[in-house]
Amino acid sequence: MRAVIRHLLTDTDPAAFAPDDPEKFVFLVQMLAGPSDGPGEESFQFEVCTPGWLLERTRREGPVNGRHQVIVEHFNWSALEIYFQRLVTRCWGSDWNEVATKLGRYGYWEFEDYTPRLETD
Repeated sequence: MRAVIRHLLTDTDPAAFAPDDPEKFVFLVQMLAGPSDGPGEESFQFEVCTPGWLLERTRREGPVNGRHQVIVEHFNWSALEIYFQRLVTRCWGSDWNEVATKLGRYGYWEFEDYTPRLETD
């Protein structure tokens, strides 16, 4: 089974994005992806940031965890769309849970660490 991207959403308008400092910025991308052979979608979130933004953050906070971040030299929405498309192409498995778990290694999966509650009588 493979995933497909249903939507890429941002907290900014990619067509008009112009960071105050092109060397230091961060913004959120939410990728809605689902199984290629059926309906449905789940959310995976990524922080897109520059090395300058990371450097400033580490100077302010000390060591930081880089999980769920996509690091770019400059803003290029077309390059990001290609990156996300390649990412979903590399993540495949025997069922959707396996595929989503692999995608969750890169972006924050809405069901990460989810454990279903068992019904009790």
